[in-house]
Amino acid sequence: MGHLRNSLISDQEGSAVIEFVVLALPLLLPLTVYLNEVHQNSIINSDLHNLARQSARAFVTSGDESFEAARMQTLLNLFESKILKPAGITETPVLNIECSAVPCLTPDAQVKVTATITHLHKNFSGIFRFIFAPSLEFSASDTQIVDAWR
Repeated sequence: MGHLRNSLISDQEGSAVIEFVVLALPLLLPLTVYLNEVHQNSIINSDLHNLARQSARAFVTSGDESFEAARMQTLLNLFESKILKPAGITETPVLNIECSAVPCLTPDAQVKVTATITHLHKNFSGIFRFIFAPSLEFSASDTQIVDAWR
C-alpha cells in the first residue's frame, strides 16, 4: 500500500511541472512581446530627447547662421549612424526649429528644436501573424537660449 501511494505522489509531481509549463508558456509569450515593445519605445523616446538637446545646443553655439543647416545635417547623420541604426531603427528623424527672434542667433533669443520620428513596427509572422502593431509617432523638444554676449 505504501509503495502505491509513493508512486502516485511522484506521478503528481511530474504532472504539476507539465501543467505549469502548459499554463505559463501561453501567458509568458505575450508578456515578453509586450515588454520588448515597451523597451523599444522607451529607447526611441530617450534617443529623441538626446537628439533634440544636442541639436538645440549645436544650433545656438553656431558661429554663423550660414553654418546652421550643415551642422544640423551632420549631427542628424551622425545620430542616425551611431545611435539609431545599431538599435535597429531605420526611420529618419525630422528636426523642426522655432526661433523667438529673427535672426535666430539674436542674443538672448530662445531656440526650440523638436525631433520627431514615425516608427514603423515590423509585423510578426508564423503563429503571431495576428498581432498588429500600428506605427507610432514619437516627439521630443528642447529649448536653448542664445548666449547674451554674442
